[in-house]
Amino acid sequence: MMTRPRSTATLGRRALLALPALAPMRGALAQGSRTLELIVPYPPGGGNDTGARALAPLLERELGIPVVVQNRPGAGSQIGMAQVARARPDGLTIAYGLWPQTTTLYLDPSRQAGFTRESFTPLALHATDPGAIVVRADSPLRSLADMIAAARSRRDDFRMSDNGVLGHEHLASIRLQRLAGVAFNQVHFNGAGPALTALLGGQTEAAIFAVGTASAQMRQGAMRAIAVLAPQESPFLPGVPTARAQGYDIVAGSTRAFVGPAGMPPEVQARLAGALERAIRTPEHEERMRQLSIPITYLGPEGFAAYWAQEERELRPLIEELARAGQTQ
Repeated sequence: MMTRPRSTATLGRRALLALPALAPMRGALAQGSRTLELIVPYPPGGGNDTGARALAPLLERELGIPVVVQNRPGAGSQIGMAQVARARPDGLTIAYGLWPQTTTLYLDPSRQAGFTRESFTPLALHATDPGAIVVRADSPLRSLADMIAAARSRRDDFRMSDNGVLGHEHLASIRLQRLAGVAFNQVHFNGAGPALTALLGGQTEAAIFAVGTASAQMRQGAMRAIAVLAPQESPFLPGVPTARAQGYDIVAGSTRAFVGPAGMPPEVQARLAGALERAIRTPEHEERMRQLSIPITYLGPEGFAAYWAQEERELRPLIEELARAGQTQ
């Protein structure tokens, strides 16, 4: 494939640099591709996009090839995840997806997602970010009791936004409505970025976001959290009580993880998984994630696969129930 002679020294140096990181990917390299495409199936500005871009330079360093983050939003992440499921399993296309969103997409028969858990190769679970119920800084709502009272007085017209149908935010909202005996006017958005814009612009009155997603706006004083959807208070939101402490036993959050297409050769999976683990565990990445208020909860391929299978078992009855009731649209 070379068009002109090169010195033996130059070729030797390049071979030594490329071999440790790229040996398992020879098939792809033979076709001239030397870039890893990291698909984020959400718009820019949300927690997944931020997390992917925080890790990409470190992953690039570990692999020795460029890592390009590509946003492929649409249909609650279905478009981007389907793209990865259809990709060649050569180790040069992976996704940074969101769970339970990925699982609920294919469990909902009305979505016709075009993929299942078996359509992917698990690589690494990166972080699990607990949810929080937030309002604008100037909102009169100071607690879940205030919010439930407002929703009850508004007769199904209290506007609660989420990042997409059947994401952890939507499922947490459904559970809260059932526990409190109220009904929100649930407004679905295609990712956290648009949902944040809607809340700050007054189009919705409350929202559920992962703590890391909303932390920047809260630090700037634009939003307030009134409840954390975790077993304990978040160290990133000191003084904000849990929903459980306010009488509503709801635990929810966004799990972010890396997958490739099914059929990836074991040596390619191992190379990518190893590079991801090393990148995730670097002190500089741990510090960056702390700054983003996103806790790292790393699991390797086997641990992530077990987590995913268990999540699927737990969610299947609920999604089937919601689908029968027409609440998955």
